[in-house]
Amino acid sequence: MDVILTKQKQFKVNKIAVLAIIACASLIIWLVMQPNASAKVAAADIWIGAIKQGDLQQTVSGFGKLKSKETRLLTAYSNATVEEIILKPGAIVQPDSVILKLFDPQIDQAVKDAQRSLVQANNQFLQLEINQKRELLSQQSAMEILRASLESADLEVKAQSQLIEKGIVSSIEYQRRLLVQRQLTRRLKIETLRIEQLKELHQANLTIAQSNIVAQQEAVTLIEQTQQRLIVKAGIAGVMQSLSVELGQSVNSGQQLALVGSMSQLYALVNIPQANMQHVAINQVVDIDTRAGSIAGLVTRVEPRVTNGSIQVEVTLTSELTDNARPELNISGNILTNTLNNVLYVQKPINSHPNSEGTLYQLDNSGETAHATTLQFGAETKDTIQVVSGASVNQRFILSDMSRWKNHTAIALVQ
Repeated sequence: MDVILTKQKQFKVNKIAVLAIIACASLIIWLVMQPNASAKVAAADIWIGAIKQGDLQQTVSGFGKLKSKETRLLTAYSNATVEEIILKPGAIVQPDSVILKLFDPQIDQAVKDAQRSLVQANNQFLQLEINQKRELLSQQSAMEILRASLESADLEVKAQSQLIEKGIVSSIEYQRRLLVQRQLTRRLKIETLRIEQLKELHQANLTIAQSNIVAQQEAVTLIEQTQQRLIVKAGIAGVMQSLSVELGQSVNSGQQLALVGSMSQLYALVNIPQANMQHVAINQVVDIDTRAGSIAGLVTRVEPRVTNGSIQVEVTLTSELTDNARPELNISGNILTNTLNNVLYVQKPINSHPNSEGTLYQLDNSGETAHATTLQFGAETKDTIQVVSGASVNQRFILSDMSRWKNHTAIALVQ
């Protein structure tokens, strides 16, 4: 009985030892198969991208606004007070749309005075015409009397010329009649000349009086136009961009009141960082994003002056405007500066830089292990970067920030 009990206990001890050895061996084999037991990364926490091949378009991006090619600055023509504001910025206007009304009592009085002076000038012209007609009739009447006297003298001379031959009239009397005839003839010529000169004088006086009427009419028109400009109108079709006054405010002559811009003829001003200005050139293609669509354009002017670390680029729009396009609309612009044909590229990894060398972790075919690989980067775009060497098409790399594992040549991805 004692021998049998001893053999069963020994068998149980040997079986446990064997199982322990097998477990240790399996653990050692699994650890050997792992690249590095301390470099494990959750697959859900990383960003993976694949190498692609194709044309890489280099762009320069910036922000700006749409501007109107046709603008109208409305200013005050006289000192006045803002009596009524009818439209505010953002309102769609037509040329005759009333934006605001001004009030100036001095202009109203000036209009009345100018109109009264015009009436007086017209009355003076009529009075002058009446006086001239009266004077001319008086002179013409005197000339008719003189002409009648000359005709009578002509008859007497003619009659006495027949009687003197018969000795009925003395020679002295006849000579007297001839003298009277000559005197009347000369007086008639003088009176005729006086009437002609009087007509010319009358015409000159009428011309002067008429010019006074014209000048006064111009003065009335000018002051009436100034009065009409107290009602401030848009002048063009478009949108009201800004209003520079408030209700009840006093304004001076020439002071800015409002700004109106056309909505049909627009261009874009895009601010580009100073560091990218060397890449921008005239006639480069631009894509303008208005948040409601895109508008194509071309670079037409590059401002040489740097303001607050950026330069201003003017873009002429070459395609149809989007529905929300209007002056002063905030937009973003992408300028196509260059195209690299048939190159390798990848989405821009974290902490990558153009024309530099970088290390990324390349995934194997199983997607469970990634090995550190050195890549040579080239040009970059907004979202991608060129891969000059170190990778091939469709290879996958971890693009997240892997600086924590920079001392590991390989990492394991765990689900």
